[in-house]
Amino acid sequence: MRTEDLKILFVDDDSVTCSVMHRNCDRVGYSCNVFQSAKLCLEEFEKNGAGLIVTDLRMPEMSGFELLKHIRSIDKDVPVLVMTGYSSVENAVEAMKLGATDFIKKPFDFEELKLIIDRSLNTFKLKEENELLKKRLQSSRNRFGMIGDTPVMKSLFTKVEKVATVSCNVIITGDSGTGKELVARALHDYSPRKDAPFVVIDCGALTETLLESELFGHEKGAFTGATQRKRGLMEQASGGTLFLDEICNITDSMQMKLMRAIESQAITRVGSTTPVSIDLRIIAASNRDLETMVEKGEFRHDFYHRLNVVNIHVPSLSERRDDIPSLVEHFVTEYADRYQRQVKGFDTVSMQNLFASGWPGNIRELRNVVERCVILSESPILCWPESVGLQDSVPVNTGVQFSDDEFPSLEKLEKEYIEHVLEYSDGKKTKAANILGIDKTTLWRKLRRFNETK
Repeated sequence: MRTEDLKILFVDDDSVTCSVMHRNCDRVGYSCNVFQSAKLCLEEFEKNGAGLIVTDLRMPEMSGFELLKHIRSIDKDVPVLVMTGYSSVENAVEAMKLGATDFIKKPFDFEELKLIIDRSLNTFKLKEENELLKKRLQSSRNRFGMIGDTPVMKSLFTKVEKVATVSCNVIITGDSGTGKELVARALHDYSPRKDAPFVVIDCGALTETLLESELFGHEKGAFTGATQRKRGLMEQASGGTLFLDEICNITDSMQMKLMRAIESQAITRVGSTTPVSIDLRIIAASNRDLETMVEKGEFRHDFYHRLNVVNIHVPSLSERRDDIPSLVEHFVTEYADRYQRQVKGFDTVSMQNLFASGWPGNIRELRNVVERCVILSESPILCWPESVGLQDSVPVNTGVQFSDDEFPSLEKLEKEYIEHVLEYSDGKKTKAANILGIDKTTLWRKLRRFNETK
C-alpha cells in the first residue's frame, strides 16, 4: 500500500492529541481523519472503511475495547493499534486478545508510532499477498491436482465435478502425456468410492494371457507357474475403481470377457468355474479415437458403448498453450525442491521458446524438459539449452537485421518485436502478453505509445 493511498482513522477524546496526530500525519504524507468519539470513528469505518485504525482505550460513551470488538466483527484483518496509559501491560494484553494488531504507550512519540504503523502495514500487506497467492493457486493449480486456468481446462474441471459424483463408466480420451490418469484419479478421489481402492492397469503392456490373469486372477495349478491362488485386479478393486489405461490395445476376445464381467459384475478366475461377485466402476483411457476404431471394425461397438456412458476429452498442450507459464512455474518449484537447486525460473527468451514449442509429448514432455534444466542448472536463472531442441515450434526472432553502420534504437527493436509476437499470436493480446512476459495492461500502454509516436 502506497503512503498516499493509506487512510488512517485516529480516535482519542483528547483534542490536543488529535491535533498533534493530524499535524504529524500531514508532515509524512498520511491521510488521517481524527475523532474525539469512538462512535463517530465507527460510523466512518462502517461507511468508508480504512487502511489502519489507531484508538485510545479509555474513552467515554464507547471505549476502545468496544470499538475494537465492533471493528473486528466487520473486518477481521484491518490493522488496529491501541494506545494505553493506564496499567499498560494488562490493557495491552486484553486488547491483543480482542484482536488488536499492536499497542503503544501514552504519551507516544510520533516517530515510534510511525514505525509501528509501517510494521503493521507491512505485515498486513504480506498477509494479503499470501491470501491472494492461495486463492490463485486454488483456482488455477490445485483443482483435482491439475494445473490450468484456460477455458478448455475450466470446462474439463466442470465435467469432472459432475461425473465424479456418480458411479457410471467413463472413457477418457486425449493424446499421450496429457494427464488422462490424473483425470481418472480425480473421478475416483471425488466420488463416493474414494475410500475404496483405485487400481490401474496398462492394457497395452501385457499379452492377452497375462492380461486375463492379472484382471481375473487364477487358481493354483491353472497354468505352468501358477503355484497358488491369485486374486485378480478386478477383485482387488471391488468397491472402488478400475482404471484400464490404453484400452484400445486389447484383443477382441479380451473385450468380450471384460464386457461380460462388467455387465454381470462378476468374474471367474482362470482355472475356476465359480463366479466371484464384484462391484466396480470402470474408467478406461485411450490415446486413439475409439469411435473411429469402432467404425473401422477395430474395436467392438458393444464393448465401446458399455464403457462410453460419459466421454471426457483431455486437451493437448497445444489446445491450452496459455497454461504453459503456470505449468513451468509449478515444475520449476517442484524440481528445485526435489533436487535442492537454488533456481527461480527461466529467462525471457527461454520462456518464449517454451511457449512457442509444439510439445508433441504434451505435459509429460514439458515436465521432462523442465526437470532436466533444473538438474543441469548452473545459475538461479534457467535457460533452455540448444541440445533440447524446438519441435514444431514457431520462430520467435524479431527479424531485425543489423549492419556495421546502422544500429536501431531500443524503442524500435521493442516495437518490431512486439509487432512480430502479435502477428504470431493472431492479434490476441492476452496470448502475446504471455509470450512477452508482461501483463496485458502494459502491452496496451506500449501499443498506445507506439501509435502516438508514428
